[in-house]
Amino acid sequence: MQPMAVTEEVESSLVPETSDTGPALRRVRTRALVVGLLACFPVTYAVANQNVSAIFSLIVAPVSALIVLLLINVPLRLFAPKYAFTQADLIVIFGIASVAGAVSGEWLIITHPATYSYPLRAPSDPHVKDYFMKYIPDWLAIKNPDLVKDVQGGGKDWLYTLGKMPIFLPIYLGWSILFFSICFAMLCVNSLMRGAWCERERLTFPLIQLPVSMAEGGGSGGMWRSKYMWIAFGIMFSIDILNGLNYLYPNLPSLPVKDLFFINNAFKDPPWSNIGDFRISIYPFMAAVGLFVPSDLLLSMVVFFLCRKGIHVVLASQGIPQSTFSGSAIAPGPPYFDEQTWGGVIALFLGAIWVSKGYLSDVWRDIVKGRKPQDGGISHRWAFVGLIVCWGGVVWFGTIGKLPVTYMIVYFGAFLVFSVVLTRIRAQLGPPTHEFAFFSTGTLLNRFLGSKWITDQQATFSSEAFLPMTRIYRNHPMPYQLEMMKMGQIERLGQKRIFWGIVAATVLAYFLGHFFYQVQAYRTGNIGWWDAGGYLNNVLADRKGPDVLGITMTIFGFAMVMVLDAIRFKFPGFPLHPAGYVLAMNFGVDYYWFGLLIALIVKNFVQRYYGLRGYDKLRSVALGILLGEYAAETIWMTMALITHQSTYTISFNDRSLGAQ
Repeated sequence: MQPMAVTEEVESSLVPETSDTGPALRRVRTRALVVGLLACFPVTYAVANQNVSAIFSLIVAPVSALIVLLLINVPLRLFAPKYAFTQADLIVIFGIASVAGAVSGEWLIITHPATYSYPLRAPSDPHVKDYFMKYIPDWLAIKNPDLVKDVQGGGKDWLYTLGKMPIFLPIYLGWSILFFSICFAMLCVNSLMRGAWCERERLTFPLIQLPVSMAEGGGSGGMWRSKYMWIAFGIMFSIDILNGLNYLYPNLPSLPVKDLFFINNAFKDPPWSNIGDFRISIYPFMAAVGLFVPSDLLLSMVVFFLCRKGIHVVLASQGIPQSTFSGSAIAPGPPYFDEQTWGGVIALFLGAIWVSKGYLSDVWRDIVKGRKPQDGGISHRWAFVGLIVCWGGVVWFGTIGKLPVTYMIVYFGAFLVFSVVLTRIRAQLGPPTHEFAFFSTGTLLNRFLGSKWITDQQATFSSEAFLPMTRIYRNHPMPYQLEMMKMGQIERLGQKRIFWGIVAATVLAYFLGHFFYQVQAYRTGNIGWWDAGGYLNNVLADRKGPDVLGITMTIFGFAMVMVLDAIRFKFPGFPLHPAGYVLAMNFGVDYYWFGLLIALIVKNFVQRYYGLRGYDKLRSVALGILLGEYAAETIWMTMALITHQSTYTISFNDRSLGAQ
């Protein structure tokens, strides 16, 4: 079979291909690496303080940094071309900034509160007092209330926070063992698979279309000469500026382009009132991304999303209460969407392995013989050693919480399986977001192994320590790592410097992110977003043996993907894509499914009646919409960062009025 095969569309030509017989490799310039690492400072600051602009696949802050560099590059190209940034420079800088944005994103948001907030939560939260204060080691969490009581009330600046770093830095270093082990293990997998995913397989990388087009020719490429791009940019930018002014001055007019109508609000009585979040929304930048996404995936995400909503209603009609997150790790049980998704993920992973079996054989020979790669990257042998070492680091970290070694080996292995599938889906299909809210590695193992054997200490430690592997994946770093490698491959850049650039960006963004989140806490008095208690409560409230029905639904999800793949192999034009099933079974598509439907209709109409030339113009329109929205968001995000006041956002979450 050919799992996850892309429908043969014009998208396959959007990212230029290179071969081993092409031009000689070029060296990544030191200035690009330096500027990229410097860009990590404003990017991580923006992500930490305005996360609503970073919760989709194409994070705003790195694009903002690229816009600023392109503006700087205009006079440089005219008057000092020797010092102007080249296309390769801009791509490297953007890639480093993107990795930094992902690293400092939601994984740090949900884990940072563990470093300091226990003493502040304990008086009102018995789970914190009786479990987390007891079972999380002292070198991973501050427990003395006298050390952090000054967070309450806020009003402190970054200099005050800097003076407190001797208290917090040892805690950050402790958690860094786990965080870096996870991130570098994923980087090693990407390094091992870069030849397949960046060269051999025709993965289209839809989400790099905007930055690559912006950077072309140092900012003088075809995108900037397209009148269709500029028309779309002008319209979209004007709408977002108008809506932003309306947000600040409600007497001014506005033109809604985000949430138009909440269907669920129209249903007051069961079973329809159990349908959960169900909105008619456009979100133009997400619809624009949809124009780069293969049509079969667009249709599949919409169809399976509507099926998910229908299942909620059907179960509610049978007396099984439903809500938005029913069937996830936070609300386990019928309709077992978490389990179905895991089955689908495993099937997609096996399919990806099957497709890459020849390449994997070559990789193993390279590992055994120690061959040097042709793309100038680190050798497969060293990437494999790095993967084993990092895997061991995660396993060791689990033993701190008394979790069995074999359990931890399987636990992290399952997470890597999901990470590979997510990365490949994004590289091949480019969904606007990949939220997977409350999609948990732990619940998968609990279904198969049961939870009776788990002690209070084990449950507490795993609930806190492994939040990045159990909670949310909108800023999952692995796809951003691969996209930087792909952009480097397009430019024929040596992969070794790109690898070490990713490592440097990860380390820098980790510590910067922690610092900026702590600055925010001292300024606002807000002790942060924390979900570990909910996961712990699920285990404590329902310890049981293996869940036969949950296992059955995992097998069902596996079979569903295999059947869809078999049908697509037999009938290549079959419109439903198995990746759409995996993506739509989890919350996230809910925000923008209607925008994808519009993108599908427009795209198919243009391709049918105007052909490749029409689609090329539509692509320019999509780039203009994206650039217009991201340019406007840069302005409103910067205003919020400077004034600490809530402003308009293109995002599906608000900037939290009064909490800036």
